[in-house]
Amino acid sequence: MLANVNEILTDVRSLINESTERFWKDDEIIRWINEAAEDFSFKTKCLSSYYYKILTEDDIIDDREIRLNPDFIALDEGGVLYNDKPLTQTSLKGLDEWGKDWRNRTGTPTHFYFRGDYIGFYPKPSVGDTVAYYGIERAPYMDSDIVEPLSGDYRIIALRKCLRDYAVAMCWYKKNEIAKYQEMMARYEMNVFNVQNLLSGHKNQGAKIIPARRRR
Repeated sequence: MLANVNEILTDVRSLINESTERFWKDDEIIRWINEAAEDFSFKTKCLSSYYYKILTEDDIIDDREIRLNPDFIALDEGGVLYNDKPLTQTSLKGLDEWGKDWRNRTGTPTHFYFRGDYIGFYPKPSVGDTVAYYGIERAPYMDSDIVEPLSGDYRIIALRKCLRDYAVAMCWYKKNEIAKYQEMMARYEMNVFNVQNLLSGHKNQGAKIIPARRRR
């Protein structure tokens, strides 16, 4: 059900009661579907990825930073690993409090920080070492039947209808049918809220309840 962008497009046209291009064009509806997928993945953080890189000289910028993957949105709970060891997050401001010479220190990194779309390390990283991080990815662009919407997380496949609802809302917005737009967009936002609640209940956590300690 709604297994690709063309099936979503057909469903959108069914709901707006326009089976062929008259007022709304296929290209703009597909653009809204992709806009919805990107918005949905950003707000719900539903698509998780594992990023892994063996550092080359070209990867390291300003002696201590590498650029994040282009589809990276946010860090997941798995964190950042350097040579398979977890790092502690800090900030440039925090590092400056350690003294001005921190930028010149060498050794195996123990901390990382974010600066825009870069991730930096303290001490300096080295060529040949490995960096891995768990992140939330942006939904891939859909322009054919090959790319399945929101297929990276089995828990939300049933909620592909959210992409359809967003696109329908935008159709009504273009036609200046504001009441219809608001109704469909509210439906979309409610499903985003529901997915946020759904996914927050599946964070990394122990499977067993630890019983209270009994005094003898």
